[in-house]
Amino acid sequence: MKNKLFLLIAVIALALLQQRVQAQSGKKANIITADSLATGNYKDVFKSFFQLAFDRFTSKNKEIQFTSNPFAIMARADSSLLVDTSYVKNKALRNLNFSFAAKLDSSYKFNGFSSGITYAIINRRDVTVSKYFLDEASRANKEYDTVFTYLTAFINKNAEGDQLIKLNEQANAFFNPDSSAAIQFNQLDPLLKDAIKKIADSVGARNLLRLVNENPKVNLRKFILANYDSVKADFQNKLLWTASVSDTTYKNDFVFSNVVISSNLVKGILNPTRVINVELDLKAAYQFLDDTLVAGRDLKRQVFTFEPGLNLTIKTRRTQYSWAEFKLSGGYTRLNRLYAGERKDSITLNGTLRIRVFGDIWIPLEIKYDPRKGNLFGFLNIRANFKAIKDMTSGKKS
Repeated sequence: MKNKLFLLIAVIALALLQQRVQAQSGKKANIITADSLATGNYKDVFKSFFQLAFDRFTSKNKEIQFTSNPFAIMARADSSLLVDTSYVKNKALRNLNFSFAAKLDSSYKFNGFSSGITYAIINRRDVTVSKYFLDEASRANKEYDTVFTYLTAFINKNAEGDQLIKLNEQANAFFNPDSSAAIQFNQLDPLLKDAIKKIADSVGARNLLRLVNENPKVNLRKFILANYDSVKADFQNKLLWTASVSDTTYKNDFVFSNVVISSNLVKGILNPTRVINVELDLKAAYQFLDDTLVAGRDLKRQVFTFEPGLNLTIKTRRTQYSWAEFKLSGGYTRLNRLYAGERKDSITLNGTLRIRVFGDIWIPLEIKYDPRKGNLFGFLNIRANFKAIKDMTSGKKS
């Protein structure tokens, strides 16, 4: 009963926290949008902003963990860092995670302290730090950019005074998707309409020429943004590869009782725009543990684990947000020192069901099955991914 009450309180607290963050949101920046498209499995491997996790609250060994990265902390104190130049400049900090955790025993008493760092060796999925995304997005709208460049030169050469200002404002409103005064082709000055058609024909901008000829009321904003969103969706399949080091101390002494060196790889497989997609998930870890059969405290017991799996994601068609995921994986474990009843090598079948319950609050249920002994284990977790940066969610641009 105590466990259930504590779990209920935790869920309510996280829900209130998430609602508070969402209430601060106005027009969301591209940074926020990119983060929202990430799967729950991806955010468990690498966190973009902040995550509060309650792990294994149905087991004897529980954990409360906070994870973030240096850039998120810096941006929390100084929102001016969210401009594009600072964001790119601090890419190394964006690719670094740090975590702190408190271990609890079955009676919810402190049972040790844990910390860790994770670095994204390859992070091509996060469009906000990927140079490949900028290249692809530019390529997708290259013909529009080319025509706009030649059109600007034409205006500066053939107009002056008030007409120069007027024509530049109209050209910007027609070609710039971020313009607050986007206009249709038929609303342009006749001089601009004629120039756009001639330039598009001369530089081979066939798609633009077709659009303005077939529909004089065309607004380029939706086509430019559609190309951008298409490239952004494709990046949800890109590779993420991380390396991590974490440690755990004894409850009565800040001496390591456990050190883990691990690596995780995530890669999408199917078309990312589909409602259902699949991610490849490979995880390997090497642990150094205290051998309790030997007097004193040491790290001479070692465990190697390898867990290859596939993560099935189910998304909403309109927003492309993942709302349910199921990861099926196999687990291989090898021990260098055996205790009574243990095997040197063991294999398990693992499953993790994730459900998005409030905004960006996930409840992952982990299940492990030992086919040799017929044992079934289940662990209930809670994940709250949040930004908590008011200025960033109020419209700052990435």
